[in-house]
Amino acid sequence: MYRSILVHVDSSAAGRTRVAAAAELATRFSCTLTGAFLSSSRLPRYLVGDVLTPIPQDVQDGYVQERQTAIAAASKAAKEVFASVIPHDVRTHWLDIDGYNDDRLIACAKRHDLVILPPEITPAFTNHVIPAARVGMASGGPVLVLKHGGFPIPLGRKVLIAWNESREAVRAVRDAWPLLETASEIHLLQVGPAATRAIDALMQRQLADHECPPATLHVDDGGDTAVEDIIRLHVGRTGADLVVLGLYGHSRLRELVMGGVSRSLLSDPPMPLIMSH
Repeated sequence: MYRSILVHVDSSAAGRTRVAAAAELATRFSCTLTGAFLSSSRLPRYLVGDVLTPIPQDVQDGYVQERQTAIAAASKAAKEVFASVIPHDVRTHWLDIDGYNDDRLIACAKRHDLVILPPEITPAFTNHVIPAARVGMASGGPVLVLKHGGFPIPLGRKVLIAWNESREAVRAVRDAWPLLETASEIHLLQVGPAATRAIDALMQRQLADHECPPATLHVDDGGDTAVEDIIRLHVGRTGADLVVLGLYGHSRLRELVMGGVSRSLLSDPPMPLIMSH
């Protein structure tokens, strides 16, 4: 059971929808919900100690003050969105996170059971982009990626699991148990000519032990079609409103580089996507 959820909040329409989805999950699981606003306090390079064209200290101080005021106003607007959507009976917290790099968000993600993010986050007042995949690869827990609108609330009534017996796929299912336990339909998709043609008895028993409905298996030989496109196709065929996906990394020399399927689905999720690595 999830006991703590972290959701990225901004004042956009997509941010409001993301908070609404997070609020429904917090209500469903009777857990604490933390809103997180990301901004960057780091000064632009042209204001930092250029010995050839030094910036007067009073100009730097004025810029810092203006930036702090703007950050406070943006955080307040995001917090108002958060407060306006969350039911009164949901326990909440608020975090202002310095997002000039990925580390602080990842550190906060490690302290929550579930993290809800858009596919990419651009903290306020910076061009730095934090991919949700980066948080998923580094935090050690599940990340629910919500595209910008176009998904039902509540989500997770019909769940499609991208399944291939890998460690990552098993981990994703384990991290998704609370959502699977509240699903009305579960579909397992296996892709490739070597895919098994039946769900083994132990897996069906594991689902039953979690009081989940029996899973329906879908097998697709794949052919020349990309796996990510096959997953999208079966999202449409099953009516799935949530996809469970193992997040894949490759060479240690290219740390946190995703596999092609993960990269494609995360860049344009067909439906809410819960991933683990």
